[in-house]
Amino acid sequence: MEASTPLYHFISSHQPLTQKQSRCYATNFGIVNAAQTLPDTSPSTSLESLSPLQFDYDKKFNSLNSVKTMHAKMIKLSRGWDTKKNMQYFISAYLEFGDFQSAAVLFFVGFAENYLYWNSFLEEYTYFGGNPCEILEVFSDLHSKGVNFNTEILAFVLKICSKLSDMWLGLEVHSFLIKKGFDLDVYTKCALMNFYGRCCGTESANKVFKETLIHDSLLWNEAIMVNLRNEKWAEGLQMFRDMQALLVKANSLTISKVLQACGKLGALDEGKQIHGYVIRYALESNILISTALINMYVKNNNLKLSRVVFDSIDNLDCNLPCWNSIISGYIALGCLDNALELFHEMKSSNIKPDIITWNCLLSGHFLHGSYIEVLAILRRMQSAGYLPNRNSITSVLQAVSELRYLRIGKEIHCHVIRDGLDYDLHIATSLVDMYVKNDDLTSAQAVFDCMTNRNVCAWNSLISGYSCKGHFEKAGNLLNQMKEEGIKPDIVTYNSLVSGYSTSNCIKEALGMIRRIKSSGMSPNVISWTSLISGCSQQGYFREAFEFLIQMQGEDIKVNSVTVASLLQACAVILGISLSVIISRSQEA
Repeated sequence: MEASTPLYHFISSHQPLTQKQSRCYATNFGIVNAAQTLPDTSPSTSLESLSPLQFDYDKKFNSLNSVKTMHAKMIKLSRGWDTKKNMQYFISAYLEFGDFQSAAVLFFVGFAENYLYWNSFLEEYTYFGGNPCEILEVFSDLHSKGVNFNTEILAFVLKICSKLSDMWLGLEVHSFLIKKGFDLDVYTKCALMNFYGRCCGTESANKVFKETLIHDSLLWNEAIMVNLRNEKWAEGLQMFRDMQALLVKANSLTISKVLQACGKLGALDEGKQIHGYVIRYALESNILISTALINMYVKNNNLKLSRVVFDSIDNLDCNLPCWNSIISGYIALGCLDNALELFHEMKSSNIKPDIITWNCLLSGHFLHGSYIEVLAILRRMQSAGYLPNRNSITSVLQAVSELRYLRIGKEIHCHVIRDGLDYDLHIATSLVDMYVKNDDLTSAQAVFDCMTNRNVCAWNSLISGYSCKGHFEKAGNLLNQMKEEGIKPDIVTYNSLVSGYSTSNCIKEALGMIRRIKSSGMSPNVISWTSLISGCSQQGYFREAFEFLIQMQGEDIKVNSVTVASLLQACAVILGISLSVIISRSQEA
């Protein structure tokens, strides 16, 4: 093949995700030149001794040079050196010693044409610290030297381009495929649709699909998945209908994803039809599909049919995902007692719950206000030998915040530090919020100061704590510091200050914060105005409260129950004062 246009200029802007020190690369791609680096004085080794059947795969190399030496011997002295097992062995060895380029070259030489090895190679490559950009660099270098690549390798390169959102290199690969007449390969078409779906949007991916003359099941499934991955639920569902009209069979992943779309769209009738399709093709035993059916019915608020699916599943004793789905469904729709009954039934059937089961119970009971039960579930979870993870801790801390159980909150904080979870952003934010709601601003500030990465929620929580306690100078300093660190205040940030000023009898300052919200490009919402109205009612500024109500309605903001309660409180006080005056005057008369 003639040398093609170099590709490396398109990826020259890529920077490694992590800089590795003392990385040792083979000169000019060690594998290509491995045989040339073998010294003439190397010990003679018979072909028999290096036969792939007798090669010692348990051998541990002590250096990169020893890997190269053995690899060179294999190339020079054994005609069967390039077996899949040998190549996989040397790829792992090169990765272990940080020679990522040689590992990539060897992969392109012996594995890239086999789709089964793609994911495992990428996983191993990144596990050892390799940057996928380096794989593209190897590809570009080999391509610029005129190495002939088939469609399988080009599809693999497109897959990496999709992962890295490298649009320009992917576009050039596509143009190369067209130039060489390779663009009709079904696997390459799937890779192209995936690339365009991730880098350019579903319209471009759908165009590739429509321009393909022959649509087999692989292309249909990929086209539907591209749309659903981009949350084009209605479009994906319509494509599934078109696919069925042509009697093209869908795979289990597509069916499960389409069922998810039915849940997102509230399309119960379509979900039932797909359920019929599942029964017709005897796919009920597929765990992925069964779980998706349960979730689809739950999303459509139909627990009865969800339970029917669950009860019809064979071998429930080895189908933990379905147990988790039905328990989650009951919790999502507020049926906590039923969820606990299923949980106990699960345990009595000798099915061991996992951390997902426990976290589902914790988060569900918190969301439905059963805060005491959250703590009880945590104790049972620990007694069963499960260590709480970030999701468990977050749910428990939120429950503690609502219960105002500071002592228990501190115990959980100790557990977090002991297990090294204090680095987690969500846990640290929950700790700040827990201390704020328990009026321990000193501890909240201490946790906040130790956070290496702070999100807007952490800032808002601490600003709210200082504001509600009347420490407006500290709250203002935090607001300024927040902006300096590049965190943009949101409506919650300003609302916490409006509420603090209002309850502290600083109505002018609260009104000034309302104006500040508007000047920042945002619009005060019902919480902003209700905080102002509530503060006026509490401080006896009843006339101002009703004036703010008129302004609020003038901005087309509807009142909520808290607004009405605050106004009724003002009315009650006004009425009481009026009656008192009337009674007093009547007595004087």
